[in-house]
Amino acid sequence: MEEILIIDDSEQITDLLAKYVLPELGFRSIVAHTGRQGLQQLRMRLPDLILLDLQLPDISGLDLLRLIAQEGYDVPVILMTAHGSENIAVEAFRLGARNYLIKPFSDTEARVAIDQALRERRLRRDKDRLTVSLQQRVQELTVLYRIGKSVTGLMDLEQLLERIVEAGVYITQAEEGFLLLYDPEHQELYLRAAKNLGDQRAQSLRMPVGDTLAGQVVRTGKPIRLDQARSGFALKVKTGFLVRAILQVPLMVGDQVIGVLAVDNRQTERTFSENDQYLLATLADYAAIAIENARLYEEVKHSEQRYRDLFANAYDMIFLLDRDLCLTSINKVGEELIGTACEGLLGRSLHSLATPESWHQAWPSLKARLEGQPGQPFELELVASNNETIYLEVSTQVIMNGHGIKGLHCIARNLTERRHLEQQLIQSEKLSAIGQLVAGVAHELNNPLTSVSGYSQLLLRDPALPHQIRQDLEHIRTQAERAAKIVRNLLIFAREHKPERSMVALNTVVESALALQQYQFKVDTISVSLDLDPNLPETVADPHQLQQVLLNLITNARHAMLEKAKPGALTLRTRLKMRSDGEAVIQLEVEDTGIGISQPYLQKIFNPFFTTKTIGQGTGLGLSICFGIIQEHQGHIWAESQEGVGTVVKLTLPVRTMEVVEPNALPDPPASPTALLKPSLKILVVDDEEPVVELLTRMLEDLGHAAIPVTSGTAALEVFQRETFDLILSDVKMPVMNGFEFLAALRQLDPQIAERIIFVTGDTVSPLTYAEFKEGLYRFLAKPFTIEQLEQIIASALNLRSTF
Repeated sequence: MEEILIIDDSEQITDLLAKYVLPELGFRSIVAHTGRQGLQQLRMRLPDLILLDLQLPDISGLDLLRLIAQEGYDVPVILMTAHGSENIAVEAFRLGARNYLIKPFSDTEARVAIDQALRERRLRRDKDRLTVSLQQRVQELTVLYRIGKSVTGLMDLEQLLERIVEAGVYITQAEEGFLLLYDPEHQELYLRAAKNLGDQRAQSLRMPVGDTLAGQVVRTGKPIRLDQARSGFALKVKTGFLVRAILQVPLMVGDQVIGVLAVDNRQTERTFSENDQYLLATLADYAAIAIENARLYEEVKHSEQRYRDLFANAYDMIFLLDRDLCLTSINKVGEELIGTACEGLLGRSLHSLATPESWHQAWPSLKARLEGQPGQPFELELVASNNETIYLEVSTQVIMNGHGIKGLHCIARNLTERRHLEQQLIQSEKLSAIGQLVAGVAHELNNPLTSVSGYSQLLLRDPALPHQIRQDLEHIRTQAERAAKIVRNLLIFAREHKPERSMVALNTVVESALALQQYQFKVDTISVSLDLDPNLPETVADPHQLQQVLLNLITNARHAMLEKAKPGALTLRTRLKMRSDGEAVIQLEVEDTGIGISQPYLQKIFNPFFTTKTIGQGTGLGLSICFGIIQEHQGHIWAESQEGVGTVVKLTLPVRTMEVVEPNALPDPPASPTALLKPSLKILVVDDEEPVVELLTRMLEDLGHAAIPVTSGTAALEVFQRETFDLILSDVKMPVMNGFEFLAALRQLDPQIAERIIFVTGDTVSPLTYAEFKEGLYRFLAKPFTIEQLEQIIASALNLRSTF
């Protein structure tokens, strides 16, 4: 709970704030009656906010503000006074005050001022929490990376297995660890390495695959994570081997399980988390490949022919270098990765295949190995024949002959796909964070927009309104509706959802995506032209994914036009086309007058991670994601461009239809809402936002109904037990008791009236709220709304009532 320090010499005011106002707003308070007492409290414990009186018996509020600033306290301050002036306000803000309250002030004024003052502090606190979480993730990945390099650099199998188990115990903070290898011939698992297990248990640790936990891991290829707290009894690894918590993951090469890596806690109550499972599974991936490489290396020493077979067919890229670091042999995987046959690679220097930057870093390690010094795995980037970069992690072993070191034996693990996935994961997390931020900001705008739109509508219903005032109110309402449309588009963009298919009007998706960039185009002096086919048919698609495609294409077009000195022009065009096979398709074109794309790059723009932008300005994922989405829709996407002139990106979607069946669908609203309405309904209005509850009351009264307003679910239940109502309008997000909890309590009192509840909410972006609406088939009115929409949904609810 956030804490507020009140500094005021009036006991009446401090008691009112500390005992009534602030607790109702959800804050804890500390009281000081003089400036010195307040400064002492501040030095003892830093509050989240200070409410400071201007006139204090020992020092003025402005002087105290100066002292707070001089001592370096970073805490927002709201100045309170009964005798304010513009000069005092200016001075207070200059000294760091965040707001200014004139006594007496209402609870609403206090809430607004406090929320505004605390908003920056809350955002900073959230940022700090996210930073700590990100730092922890980076630290874990760094540890895994170092462990992986250490493990993959070992060729001695016994030493390798011991290092793997030690690493598993370390990253999971377990008490014990062990590694079992699978013997498929005898259908047994046998111990190969252990940490803190004890000699007696380690010697006897051999078990069949049949009914053991490790055997289940081998059979299913899936990890097991168990603890005594959830199962209710001690866990048996083997007879006489009991533990309190255990985590076991498979060691896999390809689709084959070669063993089990396990950690456990025998004494402590600590359980293993999902993150522990992720870390151990990642280590197991390193370990499985390293074990396989070590096995291959040991077998190579015993049979030259067998060595050559394994060399040619190994999972990793394997190659040999002479003392001049020229290729003397390379396996099939290496040929495939580089895209050149063996004959074209033999004799070439490794330097000629590597990127200059990575060679500069790899050269010291290669030189040290040729001089007989020990070396760790290193990363190397090679350029393939198609100019794509291949990321490798290379382990080296010297090749000896009678005269000393003959060359190097290298095993290179292909990290290209993992690098791409890591970059995609980082980008996905960034987009997720941006989506959550957008959703939160958009939701907060709904309530004020509801008030602006609603009150303007109420005023416009007055027939005696002067013409000039009516025009002004129409402007206010129009701008409020424009803002509401932008908010709705932001909510659609931000909402996390599973892929879905519905009938979609592409023109609507185009306009929705364009609305999110409209202001930016105006700032950048880019003209926008819409050439949309009004007779375009709807088709089956995912509207959210199509909006994502449009946003990517529009954003790319804007960036391309900003790189030219002249003002740009964007054209969005839709048409219905007939293919050569007679099938109808919808075609969308996004045309810009930007810098264009050169022909060598034009064939690569849809490849993952291809980008011509500098580092930090693009990931190369946008167009590849667009390509994937359009392919999922059985469509096509391509680009036509001319350098210096501009680019046209075209996509086509097949025209598809679907049957939409809703088994428990709500009945359609009546054509004439007022025809079913009683002359006057008694309606209970529940909303914790006073402006909204007042607005709803005014609207309902204007429609001829009697409205009873309350500001909480508990208060609504008390009123309901005394009076009867025809309908109930309720907000969803409310403190203490939310709308769904209120509905559940209402069902216990009167199931019939519970069926006549209408939710009024701005929280449809919340997955939980959205799921409740969809599952319960509840009627809801999304903020902001019009009086006509309110009238229509009331009529619809009454029509439903008549069917009971």
